[in-house]
Parts: sequence; structure tokens; C-alpha cells
Amino acid sequence: MTNLSFPPVPFDFQSDNDLGGQITRLAGHINAANHRLLKLIAEFDRRKAWSGGGTVRSCAHWLNWKCGIALVAAREKVRVAHCLEDLPHIDAALAAGEISYSKVRAMTRVATPDNEDYLLNIARHGTASHVEMMVRKYRSVLRSKDNEIEQSRDDKRKLSYYQDEEGMWVIRAKLPPEAGALVVKAIEAVSEKNDSAESFSQRRADALATVAEHFIATSDESNDSRALKGSERCQVVLHVDVNTLRDQEHTGECQGQHCYLEENTWIAPDTARRLSCDAGLVTVLEDGSGNVLNIGRRSRTVPANIERALKIRDKTCRFPGCCEKRYVDAHHIRHWADGGETSLDNLVTLCRYHHRLLHQGGFTFSAYKNDNEMEFVFNTPGGRILQNSIYPQFKSDSAESFQSALEKIAPEVDETTCITHWQGEDCDYSMAVEGLLRRSKMMCDDSAESFCGL
Repeated sequence: MTNLSFPPVPFDFQSDNDLGGQITRLAGHINAANHRLLKLIAEFDRRKAWSGGGTVRSCAHWLNWKCGIALVAAREKVRVAHCLEDLPHIDAALAAGEISYSKVRAMTRVATPDNEDYLLNIARHGTASHVEMMVRKYRSVLRSKDNEIEQSRDDKRKLSYYQDEEGMWVIRAKLPPEAGALVVKAIEAVSEKNDSAESFSQRRADALATVAEHFIATSDESNDSRALKGSERCQVVLHVDVNTLRDQEHTGECQGQHCYLEENTWIAPDTARRLSCDAGLVTVLEDGSGNVLNIGRRSRTVPANIERALKIRDKTCRFPGCCEKRYVDAHHIRHWADGGETSLDNLVTLCRYHHRLLHQGGFTFSAYKNDNEMEFVFNTPGGRILQNSIYPQFKSDSAESFQSALEKIAPEVDETTCITHWQGEDCDYSMAVEGLLRRSKMMCDDSAESFCGL
């Protein structure tokens, strides 16, 4: 294993001031290095160089996989990287090492080309905590609404839905601001976790279905949704003859006669195979013409005890770089319709995105046992093996080379570059927020510079 440790710092040979100066100088270089990282991420995401032929879900997932950055933090880096493209003053300050990534992350939640210089002055004269608090208060003010207007809007709320000729559900809603914001927030939160190559509208449609599924899976036991928890979410009566589910790799075509939901909505055989991997099944035995011969009792494809064991073994989706653990399926490596057993060795955990992608031919994988441990090898459609993990993720020859690299990124950084002007005074957040609310396209006045100490 490569030794990544740096040589010990000779504390005995430095004064406290020298040591503090080295820390602030290094912090300034790290700020500049973070700027370079964000610019690279923005370009990398713009090119979709992370996609791996559609198998990697997003740039954030790639950063999580390749760089060891937690998924939530990775999504923030991608967001901030793109925000900086429209904020030249904040971008330049970070590039110069003057302000930290923490401050930039907070500012980009509310920053616009019209108010970024005002926010930047606050960031230079205050700490990261001051910036976070000011942004939080500002956003709170923006969310406030007049009660009478809210009541008027509340009376106009409505929702309608119907099924079109193609079997697609069309849902239309008109919601009050707070209710609509809650729905949109939930949809966007889920769609951001998707971050696939699909369009925004497609990701939002998937997110809406996920929100509904989450409600069903977590509802109180006292209501009727208790029967649809976990893998029972798919307990929609699926009419399909067994030939549709059986593996057609040898023939190259589907031999099934029919495959549709109980509303007579046709679905593809691959979709039927995916849904039946991990679901609550109501067996509807039919002949080749679709005539019902017998309807069996509902049964679980994957029993609860095996499902628990699978969760303990896999923990998350096993696709390389994917950390999804909430919305996952138990995929039969050899489908039960082809004679595959519902056993731990014949199951693998996949998230909904990768489960769907697998059945669409987006990748393949093989499984084998190694010292009683299941190992999985994932391949692209072209046969390239996808690396399961990367260790070590970073290599460095010495502390000196690390320092030299930082100095090349921002040679002008010194011990005072990143130090804020705050000296411990109280901060007038009301004045700061009021100034931000009144901010126009004109240059910022001196009020932001004096928000500390008033």
C-alpha cells in the first residue's frame, strides 16, 4: 500500500506566529486550488465526460466514485461550479484565494450578477458563519407572503388526472405557493439525486413517481397502504404469459403473446421482467389468448428473511460508484421465470436507475463467489470492465511537491490573503439583509463594509 503521509512538521523550530502564518497561507492556496477544482468540474460536467456511456448517473456520482467526495458534498460542488460561471467577482475572489469555498457555497444560494459584489463585501468582512446566517435570513424574508393573498390562492387549488390513448397518465395541478413549493422541493430533491443523462422533464416525472412510492413505503400501518410497503410497491396486477418472462437471448426475439397492466396498458417484456424481479405477485394464470384460468394468492418474490440478508450483504446498489440505498430492488441474477432460485447467491441489489438500465441492455455483469463472498464484475456494452473502487485515490511523492503545486496555482497568495477583516464585533444582520433586498444593478455602497460593529 502506498504511503501517503507527509513528513512531520518541525513544530519545535517555529514560533507560534510563523506556524499560524503557514496555516493561513496554506488555506489561501487551498482556496485557489478549490477554484481550479470547481472550474475543472464545470467543464467536465458540461462535456458529460462522467457518463461512461450512460452507466454513471451524474457528475456527482463520478466525484463520489473517483474522488472519494460524499455524494451530498459532490452535488454541491457541481452546483457551485456552474453558479460561478455567472458570478465573475466571486469567481475571481476564490481564484485569488481570498475567500473560502464555504463562503462561496453559501453565497451562490442567493447570488446574482446584480448582488454578488454586495455579498462579496460581506464575505470579506465577516466569517463563514456570518455569511451563512445572512443568507439564511435573506431567504427567510423572501419566503414571507401576505396572508390575504395566500388565502385567495388557497381557494384556487385543484388537481386533475386522466389516462390518454397511449396509457400515459396526465396529471395537472394548481397549488398554493407553499404547497406547490413543497411538492416542487420534493420533486427537485429526488430528481437532483437522479442526475442522469435524461431530460429535466423526464427526471421530474421519475421523481414524482418516487415521491409517491416513498409515501406508500413509509405510511403508517393503520391505513390501507400498509400492504404496499417495500417490494410490495409493484403489486399492480400484471397480465403476462410465462414465455414473455423467460429469457429470449437464444432466439433473439420475444415469444410472449401478451403483456399488459390491469388497465390494459401494454408494457415491454423487459419492463415486465424488471417489475417481476422484486415485487408482490398476484399470479394470474392465462392461456395464450389471455383467458384467465386461475388467480392465485398474493406472494412475495423475495421473502422478508432473504431481503434482510441481502440488505446486510449489499448495503447499497452494487453498481460501481452508486451509493443509493433507499430506492433499490432485489434483482434476480438468473430470473425466476428461467428457473433461477430466489436465494441470496442469485440476488443482487440495484437501484431503480441501474435496474432499469440493466434490463435495457445498458450494461452486463457476472457474479461469482470468492472465499464465500459474492463478487460482481460489471461491464459496459462494449465489454470494458467497470472498476469497483479506486485505492489509493490520490498519490503524492512528498509534502514539498504538494506545496509547489499549490504555489503554481496561486503564486500571489501569502499569509494574509484569506484572513477576513472581522475583529469580533457584533454583526447587524437586519442591515445586511435590508441592503441586499434593496440591491440594484448599481455598484454596492459602503454599507456592506460597515455591517460589522454597528
